[in-house]
Amino acid sequence: NALLRKKLVDVTASDRAYATSVGFTLPSGPDAVYPGFGGQTGSSLLERSVAQSLRPFPQYGNINNRLESQGQSFYNALKVELQRRFTDGIQFGASYTFSKLLTDAAEDLYGGSALTGILQNPADRRSLRSLSPGDVPHSFVVNYLVELPFGKGKRFLNQGGFVDRLVGGFQISGIQRYRSGTPIAIFIGGGRREFLDLLGIGGNVRPNLTGQPVFTDNLGGGSDFFRYFNRAAFALPTDFRGTTAAIGSAEYRAFYANPSVFLGTAAPTSNDLRTKPFFSEDLSILKKTRITETTAIEFRAEFFNLFNRSRPIAPGANFDAGNFGDSGFFADIFQPRRIQLGARFIF
Repeated sequence: NALLRKKLVDVTASDRAYATSVGFTLPSGPDAVYPGFGGQTGSSLLERSVAQSLRPFPQYGNINNRLESQGQSFYNALKVELQRRFTDGIQFGASYTFSKLLTDAAEDLYGGSALTGILQNPADRRSLRSLSPGDVPHSFVVNYLVELPFGKGKRFLNQGGFVDRLVGGFQISGIQRYRSGTPIAIFIGGGRREFLDLLGIGGNVRPNLTGQPVFTDNLGGGSDFFRYFNRAAFALPTDFRGTTAAIGSAEYRAFYANPSVFLGTAAPTSNDLRTKPFFSEDLSILKKTRITETTAIEFRAEFFNLFNRSRPIAPGANFDAGNFGDSGFFADIFQPRRIQLGARFIF
């Protein structure tokens, strides 16, 4: 990591920082160099078939957790900050971060995130490396506190008594956040997932890319009003029709001869397909009125999600589901605008 700080004026400074982080031996999917080991169930060690004896762990009927410690993650970020200490009634801070997070680790693949079950071919770890579901390339945050220059001791209307009680003591503060959306993981559920289970791989098949644009100009309107991305950009790979009773069949031999035919060409995630960006503004207005030398009353109004911003829920990512590519544009996954009023007597 590296940090460069420059003092602009007595109360204002600018920071530029570069941060990098690399994770090793993270939980990951197994290297599938053998036929799968998850097809059969039961606990008896007797009466196993020849096919069962050829599995890597023939003494077990079923193995539920298939994790190694081969996963890696790579994070790089450039951060620029501007800060002004509270002086003359003004405090200000702004921060912009440009970053990228890549991973092939199973805390994303199995840990309940957007990539749960997306593991497709652990024998080809290079194809698993993609943007993390938590990747946020752009993030901008600004905070501020301003005392309005009116009333006793201020630049304008510098008077005491009634004038100060009327126009003095106002303070405005807020925090505003703007950041990119996160990657969406497209997968194929249903029978295609059972195909990977037969091979001992816990995951879902990913679709093929057709070459069509993910976003087009005519997604909305009519029955496609809630359409978020172009369904035609994805297609099913070749179907696998083997069964547990036919492990040595032609279907299995075809798979191990050329697995790529049955596995989708789409990456686990893509920079081209993300959720909507996140915008949020919170604002506070405070009025402090002094009654005597030792007493004052304070009124406060706080606005959370000031502009009542909403964002559609993440679109359906299962290629086999009826809502694939659709998103509920009227479903607010964030809290709507809230206004909170308060008063305090100080003595």
